[in-house]
Amino acid sequence: MAGLWVAVLLSGCGGGEDEIVLRMTSWQSPQENVLDLPAVQAFEREHPGVRVVNEPVSNQAEYREKVITAIASGSPPDVLLLDGIDVPSFAQAGVLLDLAPFAARAGLALDAFFPSVLAMFSRGDSVLAFPKGFSPVVYYYNRRLFDAAGLAYPRDGWTFDEFLRTARALTIDRDGDGTPEQWGTAVDRRFHTWQAMVWSGGGDILQPDGRRASGALDAPATVRTLGFLTSLAVEHKVAPRPNAFRAVSGNETRLFYSGRLALLPSGHWLIPNIRAQLARGQLSLGVVSFPHAPGAAPATPLFASGWAVPRNATHRKLAVELAAALAGAAAQRHRLAAGLELSTMPAVQAEFASHDTLGLERAFLAQVAFGRPPWGARITRFREVEAQLPDIIDRVVIRGEPVADVARDVARRLDEVLRR
Repeated sequence: MAGLWVAVLLSGCGGGEDEIVLRMTSWQSPQENVLDLPAVQAFEREHPGVRVVNEPVSNQAEYREKVITAIASGSPPDVLLLDGIDVPSFAQAGVLLDLAPFAARAGLALDAFFPSVLAMFSRGDSVLAFPKGFSPVVYYYNRRLFDAAGLAYPRDGWTFDEFLRTARALTIDRDGDGTPEQWGTAVDRRFHTWQAMVWSGGGDILQPDGRRASGALDAPATVRTLGFLTSLAVEHKVAPRPNAFRAVSGNETRLFYSGRLALLPSGHWLIPNIRAQLARGQLSLGVVSFPHAPGAAPATPLFASGWAVPRNATHRKLAVELAAALAGAAAQRHRLAAGLELSTMPAVQAEFASHDTLGLERAFLAQVAFGRPPWGARITRFREVEAQLPDIIDRVVIRGEPVADVARDVARRLDEVLRR
């Protein structure tokens, strides 16, 4: 795939003296980079004498450091893919071009984007990237397991109590050995899989200004929600309880793929892995919101990325036009077919959803109403914060420590991180 990308870009390019080379970079896989080829080729046709060279970096952590170093050294890429979690630090550094004044001239109407998604890449009236794709976090459910149990499919807005009753009904120990052959749901230690549960329980991990965890992570609503989440594995035994979460990689996902787990938290990025099974009818899935606690509303983080232009890019006008092409409607329509993400444009996503015979796209589209910007898109040190959060699940589920004590301890550690 990578070879194809390079070959197509270089084909027909004479490398003349007057040729302008635009450099774009991202952390995308070779397969994802190929999805951008039609937009790049169309851009090159519309701009004779301009050649686009892709310089991908496969490791996202390495990518971020390379981009920062390139910008600081005065040799930045012309266009870069900006992850939501990097918006705060890049905005604080002031190294990105405000794209808002140029959007219309580049062929993009900013009001064509989902407002909640565009807001993640905006600071005041400034727009630091054109959003190209996003996903909420949802619960996938296996329709066949529901049918076999005689259960109605879950509906958006269901409650914690309804979720637990459903998970219990779908947990089956056929041979009575104490280990279910079929599980109701999963408890994943990674924070992005349970951030929505905390919000939907009326809690949060940080105070509204993002400066402290104490008073939020250890608040009663958050502690109750964390207690509910961990009880699924510890008390109710409707989720697998491995001996050490750190030693497990994808166990819950494999159980879900094989029809042995009914409810799995994940995002749209799961679909490419199961498209073949869906097309052949080997899996029949639905999508539903996270359950909520009494007095709280369903909520989910929206994880997004977009194309940005460094302020010191060599060819700024052309770079803005390329970023707009990569995030434009035509490019997004092409990417939708791969199933990685939702379009950041409501009209494009609605059109695509109208042709989806499985109903998953319409269900995903409905989740946008519950969406919020994740903390990673709001504070600069979130990577350090997020690294501490799986410890909550480990200590409660594996070591059996009290939820309130763990939440209080982790909140103090996060306060220290945020004070640095």
